[in-house]
Amino acid sequence: MRVAIAGAGAFAKHFVDELPAAGHEVVVLTRSHKDFFNDKNGLVEQRITDYSSVPQLVELLTDCDALVSTISDMTPAYAEVHLALIEACKQTPKCKRFIPSEYGGNTEDFKEQPGTAYQFNLPVKNALKEQSELEWTVITVGFLMDYIVPSANRYHPDIGPLYALDLNTNTMTIPGTGNDEFNTVCARDVAKAVAALLKSPRKWRHFTYVQGSQTTWLELAEVLKTDGGLINLQVTFEPIDELQKVADKRDLSEAAIVAEFKLYVPLGYLKLNQEKMKRDKADFFPNIHFRTIQEVLAEIKQDPKVVV
Repeated sequence: MRVAIAGAGAFAKHFVDELPAAGHEVVVLTRSHKDFFNDKNGLVEQRITDYSSVPQLVELLTDCDALVSTISDMTPAYAEVHLALIEACKQTPKCKRFIPSEYGGNTEDFKEQPGTAYQFNLPVKNALKEQSELEWTVITVGFLMDYIVPSANRYHPDIGPLYALDLNTNTMTIPGTGNDEFNTVCARDVAKAVAALLKSPRKWRHFTYVQGSQTTWLELAEVLKTDGGLINLQVTFEPIDELQKVADKRDLSEAAIVAEFKLYVPLGYLKLNQEKMKRDKADFFPNIHFRTIQEVLAEIKQDPKVVV
């Protein structure tokens, strides 16, 4: 199977690592050539596009069987690019499986609202629901686990205050009590899940759940101290009501977006339905082991150069 990856950032790197390992050929759609992908096993080629021309995208996707997007954006450009990709896939002879770029919270139960960071994801899902030519699914994971390891051990860059843990200052700033459950999984394991999903003959559901660990901020802090070597981790707390006041402005300012992200765990947005997660594990990923927090921390102890 030949799979097109839209975008060439951190998630795309994991897909280019893991999809060929599962037997897929990979084409990367990118705005400019990326040296990182040179000589990668299983990578057919990089194809240059600015995503604005549907006819050009049709040409680039004609020999592909599926498209996986990794393009992340909090502006209208996210919807514009994805809507163009959807239309292009519909016009191709065989590129009829589509995964939009989300890889985040539980938007099946908590739909995006106007004025919030991911408001432009909603028109993309609506467009997918309104058509019948493409089979599609949103990959739901909670928070990426990658941010618990040093930057040298991951493809994803730091996201600053959007994540409670700051390895640069050895601090964790917890919104709320720290007892709210959320889910987490490594990006590489998400790529392995997508590779399996693409090979599955089963009909896709519109939302697919992938989990490595379910935890709380306080539980994570303790594991980081005992298993991650952060014995001097300093933990502080932020009141939810103050964050809510800032987030409620919905002005898409940096402060509002940071507050919104910090509220995701206390409000339950990043907690996966365990029955649906177990269902999807059994149906699509019975032979894939999704690593736990402890296992990922053990990996970087064993190999300080590993990219988790």
